[in-house]
Amino acid sequence: MTATETAPEEATPDSLGDVAPPQDAARRTAADWAVLAIVAVDVVAGVVYRFHTTSKMWLDEVQTVNISSQPLRQIPAALRRDGAPPLYYALLHFWMGIAGTSDAAIRALPGVLSLVTLPIMWFVVRRWFGRIEALCALGLLAASPFAVYFATENRMYSLVMLLVTAGIWAVMALFDAPTWPRAAAVAVIGALLLYTHYWSLYLLGVVGLWFVFVAVRERGPRQRAARLGIAGLVASGIAFLPWVPIFLYQSKHTGTPWAAPATLADAYGWIAGFTVNQSVQQVVTSLHTELSLLMLIVLLVLGFAAAPAGGDRIELRLTGQPRARVLAFVMVGTLGVGWAASLVANSAFQPRYSSVIFPIVVILMALGLAALPNRWLLVGVLAAASALSLWTVHWGAQVQRSQAGVVATVMHQTVPPGSVVAVCPDQLGPSLLRYAGATQYEFHGYPRYVAPDLVDWIDYKDAVAAAGANAFARRIVTAAGPEPFYLVWAKGYGLLTRCEDLAEALAQQSQRVPRTVVVAKKLGYYQSMNLVEYPPAP
Repeated sequence: MTATETAPEEATPDSLGDVAPPQDAARRTAADWAVLAIVAVDVVAGVVYRFHTTSKMWLDEVQTVNISSQPLRQIPAALRRDGAPPLYYALLHFWMGIAGTSDAAIRALPGVLSLVTLPIMWFVVRRWFGRIEALCALGLLAASPFAVYFATENRMYSLVMLLVTAGIWAVMALFDAPTWPRAAAVAVIGALLLYTHYWSLYLLGVVGLWFVFVAVRERGPRQRAARLGIAGLVASGIAFLPWVPIFLYQSKHTGTPWAAPATLADAYGWIAGFTVNQSVQQVVTSLHTELSLLMLIVLLVLGFAAAPAGGDRIELRLTGQPRARVLAFVMVGTLGVGWAASLVANSAFQPRYSSVIFPIVVILMALGLAALPNRWLLVGVLAAASALSLWTVHWGAQVQRSQAGVVATVMHQTVPPGSVVAVCPDQLGPSLLRYAGATQYEFHGYPRYVAPDLVDWIDYKDAVAAAGANAFARRIVTAAGPEPFYLVWAKGYGLLTRCEDLAEALAQQSQRVPRTVVVAKKLGYYQSMNLVEYPPAP
């Protein structure tokens, strides 16, 4: 059956070229009402937690604020030194002009973007996969620790998830009715993705490869849809051309100097990141997280391979069920291409980059739930998944991403205004200066000896290699003179192992006995930091 033919009453045409399973009967059973109740709890809790966190902003969030606070025409130049595309920064620029610059006001932007994704996910899955699948997808997305965390982080990842979900709608609509307006929707969403996060290049590349496959292999309306899809992606690329010079500069001079490229196992293993709250920026192994990961893997396998076999049985097809094949291909292919690109560019892989495939993961998990042969079994699995997710969400809301607020409070109480404060590495600076006051003290960030309100990632390894601890210490001691000075520093920044050397060099060259005022607490904080006082010269 082609996309333009009329489907029988009991089936819904699948935009990928197959027929979806029969829709659920109109009469709801007790199990159906149980599913609705679980999803309602997920949605209510998910909405609340999308606007609730007790944490101060950490490095990436404040860096984003500081770039977005600049005049709009200066944001591209600032991003040359940072390494990101501009769309989210432009949105935040206008958002802050309306909502304000408090932590809550700023973080409301990703919260709203994440909230808007929920009804779009419902619509997409309901339209092309079925009612029970849509309910499961809505519940999983609403309660997802991954989605909730990025709804409370001032970065572009909630926008990525929103655009990818909208992109799934656009592609499926195009295959339902291959028209130029629908191809234009693919083009617009593709361009917006490219201007939001560079991993969109890998996603769109894999989708484009599938378009080419369909255009070569098939005939009729699906071939026309694929050709229109290719045209849409080409238009997305053309729209991205004005940004290409900055992108190439960033690729050559910025990146992720703090970490090594990922192995293939790392890239696919970070799917585990979808089951945890990213407040700690890593997967914390525990029975709870292991159960969540096991459930995710099982549901992904079922979503890809399970098909009804009559009664209370299902069969697993190694080639996958037809409506899941393309989704699985795009998910696996995007991770694979991203991993290969990270090797070529010598850049790191982080779970947050997988936001470009997360909506696909949600849909496949929902298909896995719907494939369960017994509705009460579905209720039990969905309830367990929701309980695990919401527990993680609640836990994550209490995690402190940065110790900068604590250090700033102590500085306001004990550090005289105007004092010289060294910050090592400068990656601690954006968060520290936001809460301590950028003009309250004389800040100098290691390695560049400038106020560290913005981290300059250009040739960062070279800057670290050129900066000597002794030379930097001499400048700090000279700037402070006989007055007390201070050092805010931390371990754990990869190539930046000289902060310990800097602390020692400051003591030797000033001939002062340092006193630790705040001790870095790695447990409970992702971005911890020490505050050390070097008292007045005798």
